Amino acid sequence: MDSSNLSNLRWLIIALPDVLTIGALLLLFVGRFLLSEEKAIKIFPKFSLIVSVLCLIVTLSYSVTNGGLSNSLFIYNSGLSNIKSILMAFSVITFAIISITHVHRVLPSHVYIFIFGIINSINLCLSANHFLSLMLGLELYTFSVCFLMLFNSDGGEDNSRAWVIRFLLASYAATAVLLYGMSLYYSVSGSLSFPKLKFDSSFQAIMGGALVISALLFKIGAAPFHSWMIDIYDKASLGLIMFFDAIWKLFIFFIFIRFFKFMLAGHHIHAQLFLELISAISMTIGAIMPFFQDSIKKFIAYSSVGQAGFILSIFAVMNEISTSKTVVLYIFTYSMASVCFFATLLNIRKSRNIPTFSDLSGLMRDSPMMGCSIVGAMFAMAGIPPFINFIAKLQMLEVQINTGHYELLAISLVYSIMSLLYTSKAIRPIFQPRIMDYKPIKHNIMIYFTFTVLTLSSFFYSMGEGWIAWILTSI
Repeated sequence: MDSSNLSNLRWLIIALPDVLTIGALLLLFVGRFLLSEEKAIKIFPKFSLIVSVLCLIVTLSYSVTNGGLSNSLFIYNSGLSNIKSILMAFSVITFAIISITHVHRVLPSHVYIFIFGIINSINLCLSANHFLSLMLGLELYTFSVCFLMLFNSDGGEDNSRAWVIRFLLASYAATAVLLYGMSLYYSVSGSLSFPKLKFDSSFQAIMGGALVISALLFKIGAAPFHSWMIDIYDKASLGLIMFFDAIWKLFIFFIFIRFFKFMLAGHHIHAQLFLELISAISMTIGAIMPFFQDSIKKFIAYSSVGQAGFILSIFAVMNEISTSKTVVLYIFTYSMASVCFFATLLNIRKSRNIPTFSDLSGLMRDSPMMGCSIVGAMFAMAGIPPFINFIAKLQMLEVQINTGHYELLAISLVYSIMSLLYTSKAIRPIFQPRIMDYKPIKHNIMIYFTFTVLTLSSFFYSMGEGWIAWILTSI
């Protein structure tokens, strides 16, 4: 076999996880028309879980080198291979949670199709080395999310259509902003490939960066681009919110890190001032609005806006990509706590309707394990000691101190204190007597999963810090 065939075979092996997910997406899509809905519902969950496990094994089985493709549409390296391993691990957990917590409420077959669509969109965005491939991945994400919202919401059909249309309008407005920013970058660099981009203090370069950042901030859900996210969290099902809050947000920040590495760090002080303003506004909203929310979904939505602002504060003060390991550790630990929180809520919802925190009244007496799991997950999401997210939050505050950005430090400290207060207010009904009779809550494996993650994750923090640092240097 000659060298060209060996090279093609090598890149086929490298792209095997992507080929598997794309193949699974096509098989699910075709199978939906060949099989009846009853058969599809029986087959799709098991098939999705098996493919996710297979992709996880494949991505863990080898490391990948760049191989001189730095100027192509896509880039593959060892760092991205490990990030995709994290993605597949989260996908396995997601499908497992859906299978365990929906015993009496079977999801439509469309849900599994579009979850794989989102997985493919994340793979495209992570591997993007060109603005066109990045935009392709973002549009595939928008398409998949819209159908997921339509088929997997807690509202009526007419209501679902209304806010899907709103999301589409907002998404394509963000796409128009992204395209305009891309055109300004092209006028400066003559290329849309990330390694070929040129930077100066011209109006086109500064405005191009601001517009592209704004489009990505819309996807992240930072203020003032957060209104769409509040509507989605309010109307979507808990399983879909878990996917947005724990999985998509983790990987959109990986995408933002790649953009930051090539286009912002050490180049544009104007962009970092813009991020500082966005961070301050987001943390202010995230510190105030959760106090007035009894709805669980809106509470998580507004606190998520604050979390996004706190994470963006590091991008506003750092000049080197190596510092972003602190960001990745923080959002990764937040994602683990979010999965634990929603896994517990999905299990409780099988016994009682829980749209608000008041509906969790008496939970600590009815099921102490469930109550401790909810409280622990919420404290971990807020970064309250002794949970692992507290260590990552301290490191982020240390970065702000070392860089001398004391105004952001003051806002971050106020936000951290307020998050402790509104989290304490939200969990208060759990310790109070129940306001009505509910069916007994049954324990399952998800509760033991949440306890294991929340308890043991802190012991692996230092090891995870070194692993994340190695991944970032390879991207």
